[in-house]
Amino acid sequence: MSDQSKQVALPAYLLRRLQAFRISQGENTTYLLRDKLVGKTHDLEPWQFFVLEVLPGCEEIGKLLAVFEDRFGRQLTEPEVLKFFGWLADNKLLDEASAGHPLLKPFTKQGYALEHGLVKPKSFEELATMMAPASAKPAADSSKPAADSSKAPPPPGAEPKVADDETLAAGVNEADNLDPRRSARRLSLINIRPALSLLLPVLAPLRWGVYLIPLLALSALMLVVRYAHLAYSDLSTLHDTTTLATHALFSLLTINIAVTLTQAFVAHNFRASVGPLSLGLRFGFFPRFMVQIGHTKQLSRRERMWLHGGPLLMRVFLFSLGVLVWYNLRDSLMVLSRAGLALAFLCGVNLLAEGGNPLVKGNAYHLLAAFMNEPYLRGKSYRAFMEKFRGGAAPVVDSNVLAGYALASFVYAYFVVLVIILIVGKFLVSLQLGGATIIVCFVLGAYLTVRTVKRFKMISTAYERSVQFERWRKRALPTEDGETKQVEPTGSRTTAYLQTAVVLTLLLLLFLPYPYDAGGHFEIYPSDRQVITTDIAGIVEEVNFIGGETVKKGTVLARVAATDLKSQITVFNAQIAAQQAVIRDLKLRPKPEEVTVAQRALELAQRRAKFSGDRVPRMERLFKERTISFEEFDAARKEYEVDAQEVLKREADLELAKVGVAPDLIKAEEAKLAALMEQRSSVEGKVARTSLRMPFDGNILTLHLNERLNSVLDKGQPFAVVEDTRFVTAEIQVPESEIGYVAVGAPIRAVPNAYFERVFDGKVQSIDRNVTVKPFGNVFKVIAVIDNKGGELKTGMSGYSKISGSTMPVWKAFSLAVVRFASVQIWSWIP
Repeated sequence: MSDQSKQVALPAYLLRRLQAFRISQGENTTYLLRDKLVGKTHDLEPWQFFVLEVLPGCEEIGKLLAVFEDRFGRQLTEPEVLKFFGWLADNKLLDEASAGHPLLKPFTKQGYALEHGLVKPKSFEELATMMAPASAKPAADSSKPAADSSKAPPPPGAEPKVADDETLAAGVNEADNLDPRRSARRLSLINIRPALSLLLPVLAPLRWGVYLIPLLALSALMLVVRYAHLAYSDLSTLHDTTTLATHALFSLLTINIAVTLTQAFVAHNFRASVGPLSLGLRFGFFPRFMVQIGHTKQLSRRERMWLHGGPLLMRVFLFSLGVLVWYNLRDSLMVLSRAGLALAFLCGVNLLAEGGNPLVKGNAYHLLAAFMNEPYLRGKSYRAFMEKFRGGAAPVVDSNVLAGYALASFVYAYFVVLVIILIVGKFLVSLQLGGATIIVCFVLGAYLTVRTVKRFKMISTAYERSVQFERWRKRALPTEDGETKQVEPTGSRTTAYLQTAVVLTLLLLLFLPYPYDAGGHFEIYPSDRQVITTDIAGIVEEVNFIGGETVKKGTVLARVAATDLKSQITVFNAQIAAQQAVIRDLKLRPKPEEVTVAQRALELAQRRAKFSGDRVPRMERLFKERTISFEEFDAARKEYEVDAQEVLKREADLELAKVGVAPDLIKAEEAKLAALMEQRSSVEGKVARTSLRMPFDGNILTLHLNERLNSVLDKGQPFAVVEDTRFVTAEIQVPESEIGYVAVGAPIRAVPNAYFERVFDGKVQSIDRNVTVKPFGNVFKVIAVIDNKGGELKTGMSGYSKISGSTMPVWKAFSLAVVRFASVQIWSWIP
């Protein structure tokens, strides 16, 4: 098919910025008007272009119809002419000079009508229908204007079908609920058009609230930045108490319904047809409310921008509202506060990941496409990027901007792929699948990468097809961009050879020996750990360390006041000294001095008894002579008896002095001494325990010990926690399926999260005989000892450890989970 195009003179009464072309294809000839300013083209039939050319000389409808009949040999009806003029006016193709032509003058003044309480412009085609004679037949189909530029209100019937390769207006093309070619299966719920017509006049004044949204958004962002720690804490609580399904339902009933209704109100306000509220699936599984919007070809660029800008502004408003509700009700209404935080969080995620991200086909992308007036923004940017990448000439003027946008789209797409792989990998690691996790993540990553590349190619191919469609529709009209068709490079023998070599190499690698290591998450524990305390209550009078230091064994950490105990020791010392003197005195008996004293006391008693004995006969004779009384005689006799008893006592004392102290008495006194010394030792032990000392070489875990100075330490109250980490033990949680590859004494390699660039070596010390049940399955606790002389490993650190096992082929090492499943689970299914 050979097409020829030639630029011709522009007829009168048309905008001067337009260009006119005659398209010849064999015997068929058509005309085309191109508006470079707005990027639109309009097809005209030969009779329509003829009417425009002869219009300056025909100021009456009858003359125009006669001239037409003379030229084409057939009649032209007045409704056809008027409808053609109305189409020109609706598409704003007439210039100011047309107001001076009698036939065009009625189509230069815009009329308005009141519809649902709103003032809306009238269509000039409706004016043409009203001006046509009542008996006239409807206009022929050949006079219909181009479908992509009609500004008439949508008819009540179905929207005309759009060709698969046809390019719709920017902001409509490829939009899920605007492009009729992208309509998916949906469940219709309710017809909302009557409600839109009823509520639109009421809600119309709220459009002025758009000017307050930036202020609300700025306030919300300031609150989030200022109280980020509170938001993070509340989000953690919300995450622990709310499931993913609850978040999805909450988002569906708040954000999604608000955004959908906002777009429906905007579309209804701009005279587009709004379908029923439906429930569809986003990404094939995520439920979402949707509204199909039709007859969008009549929308201007500004209206298409508002059609996507409205939902974005609603998301920003909901985010700001959620932050304000969370902050102001956080201390009073916890339920509403958490609901506001959830609303703000979900809106923020939606704005960053989809709706507000211009790199994803959402409202922001279509808003950008409408702003730049690029229906195939992605395809054009990808093509510009590939031209830059291949070193060819860029086909568009803004190729650098488009290539940068394409590069950002590539980076974001593969970033999303990486995030998905990381999330799936983390989930599979929690299932303890071993080497199969790597295979699954690799296959998933390859699938998503290939799918992403194919999607980019599909977008680029769709753009190329649209360009070809426009070229065909324009009948080989020369373009200003000088676009050329890309030829797909053919494969070469080198590529085939490389593909074969790579496949064979991978097959050989599968049979190489591979050292299989069992592994699991571990947690660090110290080899020795103690709590420093005392059984002596008192005031802490001395603290020698702050906390966190490394201390030698026996070093005094702190002291408790022991003034009362020291006083008791002084008293006991005095009592012990006195008792020791008594014992020494008893052990020195009999003393010569004491015997002499006893002897002299006896002699004195004997002499006194002799004198009193001699006196008794005299006193008796005198009594008989009645010289003295009986009382005097009796007193002398009693005195003698007492002196006689005194002699006996002194004799006994002399014997006792000569014999010495009894051994039992000395033992009794020594027992008293031993009791006093034991009491003193007990008090001295209490005094010693008031000094809190380091029990071994190690570290002080408790911090801020200096703040305990002059505070009361109760009996048994912990003062500090110390530990010995020169050697640490790692408790490794090995899955039940891999415990058969673990043996006592096997070397291990531990990589803690804090020191992910280092590997700590150790050995398996013991294996727990009991199975520990975890949410992801059964595990065995394997205890390993790791040398930690540098002190890098701290108590409570976690990470992943691998235990050296046996050697097996690569294919078996990376498919153990699959082989195990087939050997156990599938085998159990066999009858």
